[in-house]
Amino acid sequence: MKAWIENEVIRDISNGNPEELYHPDVAKFYTTDVPDDAVNGDGWVNGKLIKPVVVEPVAAEPAAIVPPKLSTVDFRGLFTIAEEIAITKSVDEVVVVLWSRFTDPKLENVDMALASVDYALDYLTTSGILAAGRKAEILLAEIV
Repeated sequence: MKAWIENEVIRDISNGNPEELYHPDVAKFYTTDVPDDAVNGDGWVNGKLIKPVVVEPVAAEPAAIVPPKLSTVDFRGLFTIAEEIAITKSVDEVVVVLWSRFTDPKLENVDMALASVDYALDYLTTSGILAAGRKAEILLAEIV
């Protein structure tokens, strides 16, 4: 097989006699004999075929889900009316303290990624105020 070599790279390989297949102005570039396993794009350095190194793509790690920061109004809106009533009527001192943190008028937003929010939601679940699965719903809720 004859190849057209340009800048030490096989530009094109002729599938037959270049003089019979191409115009003479093009056929004159097919001057190099190459082995049968040569393909366009292979290297040709000092008369030797150089196969390019194939780099396998590395699968990217899936992006971690980062819970958002929400305004206190949006955060409280994630709870059902029944859940909020149960929280505000609770005599459990831990529930009272935890909820007071989220209803403090000086608090502007709630960082849903904080361990304290995670703990609060776990406690509300353990105490029976939140049903199983509600913690995940609250943490993954999308505020529009």
